[in-house]
Amino acid sequence: MTQQVWMGRGRPDALTGVAQQVGRGRLTRSRVRIGSTVLVALAALAALTATFQTYADPRLLFMDVIAGAQASGYCCRGYYGVMSNMGAIGWALAAGVALFAALCLWARGGAQPDWLLLGFGGVLSLALCLDDLLLLHESILPGWGVPQVVVLGGYALAGLAYAFAQRRRLFSRDGGFLLLAFLLLGGSMAVDVLLHSTQSWVVAAEDGLKFVGIYAWLAFHIDLAQRAVLEG
Repeated sequence: MTQQVWMGRGRPDALTGVAQQVGRGRLTRSRVRIGSTVLVALAALAALTATFQTYADPRLLFMDVIAGAQASGYCCRGYYGVMSNMGAIGWALAAGVALFAALCLWARGGAQPDWLLLGFGGVLSLALCLDDLLLLHESILPGWGVPQVVVLGGYALAGLAYAFAQRRRLFSRDGGFLLLAFLLLGGSMAVDVLLHSTQSWVVAAEDGLKFVGIYAWLAFHIDLAQRAVLEG
């Protein structure tokens, strides 16, 4: 009799707890998705503002600080390279989020494909962050005899490999930010390769697309890490 009473009361309580946990997970995921959308929207607004403001030459905001000083012939202003630096911060955040989530999954014995995929995304983000900070494909590697096209081709191949690894998510609702990131970053790379100019509108177009793409990339990895760590 006691067992029947316990079973009659305990089982609904357990089911209620599971339902509450699922509900909290969905609410958290919804909040993360909203926050990620706001993040990308703010990045787009920042890129448009930097492009169409009339205070300074837009390319000086998008170029690296040193490149901006060389282009303007004057060193230096506080706004030189502000968009470039914020872009590098976006790459660094994406790398940190993805690598930390991968470490969490690995430490608790999560499925190997999950933490490897997050690790791949984190390492790729870190490489692109270092490229932006050190001007690897624009200055250092070409100075060592590695053509810029080869470096960009390597990044493109790494991106395609990551897209293939994420193919199940890429064209689903969960992969919307990743698809947007690939489109924007690919467009930026196309402008760089085809036009390769320091004219103001070209620099703003190339780096504006790249800037929003970086934050779409960050938004995807925030969402992916949240689902992998909290729901996995």
